[in-house]
Amino acid sequence: MNPATPLAWTRYLLLGMAVGILAAAACGGAATPVNTSTPFDTQTPVDTSTTTPTLAATEAPDFGPVVRVDEVVFPVELAVTSEERVQGLSGREFLDSGTGMLFIFESENRLRFWMREMEFALDMVWIGAKCKVVDISENVPHPEPGTSLDNLPRYSPESPAMYVLEINAGEAERLGLGAGDPVKFVGALAGEYGC
Repeated sequence: MNPATPLAWTRYLLLGMAVGILAAAACGGAATPVNTSTPFDTQTPVDTSTTTPTLAATEAPDFGPVVRVDEVVFPVELAVTSEERVQGLSGREFLDSGTGMLFIFESENRLRFWMREMEFALDMVWIGAKCKVVDISENVPHPEPGTSLDNLPRYSPESPAMYVLEINAGEAERLGLGAGDPVKFVGALAGEYGC
């Protein structure tokens, strides 16, 4: 193909301008003047009181299950049945940042977790029956593909737990989560499962 000649470029330029003018004309009618002046008798109220900002927990939306750890909220998926708990996050390529999976057990216990068929690292936030973080296993690595079940490391909290919140590796530290943090289930979880 030969490069375009100056005459051809001029034609393309004129054609483009014509299309642009037609498109602009199709978007609306004549311009309407807008009054931008402020009437003389209008006063803008000014709040002269001083308030000190406070750190208050933001309530989660009324939809979907949400776990609040201290002041941090995590939209979560649930693993309640034994089949859901065995499957967990296995086989997934990633977990969206700021979200998690909440594993719910019937009673408090020295739980043992593994990273079977995991493809990314996790933080495991272990939560006791009294709705407090009892331990955090940080930056738990995913196993090499093909690792046998017998060779998978097991992870347990220092104290008994009834719930486990799995989040992306590094998020617990980045968000300042720690043992003793209060936990509350909000959104669709409010009033369910004890916290």
